[in-house]
Amino acid sequence: MKRFKLIPVGAALALSVMVSASAFAVTVSPAGSISLTGATTLTKSGNAVGCTANLVGSITNTGAIQITSASFSGHALCAGVTARGLPWTGQVLSKTALSLDNVAVNTPLGACAPTAINGSVAQTASPNQTIIGLSDQALSGGCSVTGSLTTTPSLTVE
Repeated sequence: MKRFKLIPVGAALALSVMVSASAFAVTVSPAGSISLTGATTLTKSGNAVGCTANLVGSITNTGAIQITSASFSGHALCAGVTARGLPWTGQVLSKTALSLDNVAVNTPLGACAPTAINGSVAQTASPNQTIIGLSDQALSGGCSVTGSLTTTPSLTVE
């Protein structure tokens, strides 16, 4: 007769969490306050407006992101774009990708509801910059955002 050993459910879940966490483990430096600034285009119901986005928040050495303020300038309509549901939280997933949850804004044309968006992470050597790219990221409410934001300070993601 064969005997089977059963792994307790708690141990199996702990093992699963450890494997999942290590699959996305990154180290970001420096940790602390961060700002992201750059050109963005917000499209709502087919109407596009180009703005300069200014996001401020923090990042941990494990890549946890928290955006605590967001403002938009440039075109006259940009002043009417306001962030909702701050803080927005997210995670650097790898050297080349991040996610940001519950991104939402009010616009003169209506609300863009909370949605998770994905961005690319690119590090350049000369000049030393970290650029977050957003490529046609859909937001609920008939909205989308495209842009390129430079972080201050420049980050190293490993």
